[in-house]
Amino acid sequence: MNDFNRDELRRALRDTGDNSSNSLDAIVRATSGMNFSRSLSRRRFFLGTGATVSFAALVAACGGSEKTGIARLGNAPTPNELVEADVTDIALLRTATSLEHNAIFVYEAVAEAGLLSGDAAEIAKRFLADHKSHAEATASLTTELGGKAYTDPNPRLQSIYIEPALKLIVGDEASGIPATDDPAADVLALAYALETIAGATYQAYVPLLDDKSLRAAAMGIGDQEARHAALLGVVLNPSRLVSSFGLPLSAEYQEDTDVPAVAYASPSAFGTQAPVPVILGAANESGIRTTVNLETPSLNSMVYEYLDAEG
Repeated sequence: MNDFNRDELRRALRDTGDNSSNSLDAIVRATSGMNFSRSLSRRRFFLGTGATVSFAALVAACGGSEKTGIARLGNAPTPNELVEADVTDIALLRTATSLEHNAIFVYEAVAEAGLLSGDAAEIAKRFLADHKSHAEATASLTTELGGKAYTDPNPRLQSIYIEPALKLIVGDEASGIPATDDPAADVLALAYALETIAGATYQAYVPLLDDKSLRAAAMGIGDQEARHAALLGVVLNPSRLVSSFGLPLSAEYQEDTDVPAVAYASPSAFGTQAPVPVILGAANESGIRTTVNLETPSLNSMVYEYLDAEG
């Protein structure tokens, strides 16, 4: 092994603090001719190997293993498997029954609060009786199919539509919601929306029902719900009434009277299943009132039988 000037190397290393080229030249001169492969002693080799082994052990201790999963702290919760919920005739009937109970809840609450009077109160009383009859009919059909009849309002529609709407009408001091300026008008508007949604729901269920006899029942009840909505539309918008006088009517429908017959104009296309917007409550500081969009039941608001066990 060629020797080298150790003192000169030390001085060169000490002087590397400055970036001058002289320091680098000094290191090159001091180490020229050295055989680095021979200068590595057996002791230094084992010291280096030991460092390598220690580093490998450290990596293994820090999680290096055959497992490829992502490291985590704590225990992850077990995922809940979704319940298989098929849209059967029973589920459709139970959902329809729940809508009837939504309407029953509203009409009973309105009657108890005395929000309607005169002809409007009589209409609400008649509609309440009809909805109770519809609920009994759909519940009976449910049990005939081997299902369990549902006897409560639809929980999802009750929480996101019905209860907020009633608070807008009668007010809710705890929530800082003032009562509406015209409760009777708001009640009729809400009732119109409910009846329209009920009719649209039965219409939507007709092609979904497997049992053909149930389709006929759904059409019959849906027809009554549509009539409810039509009558409420007349009460809310009397200016939309039109006279049939002078219209080209078939002879069988013509009346032998000097007083022209009266018919109503539908506010939109018949059979729509679009959401029904209803404006309720007192106006805010900007003069804007709250709009609630009622919709027919979706899959997440169907009243499946497994929900009975969760309740």
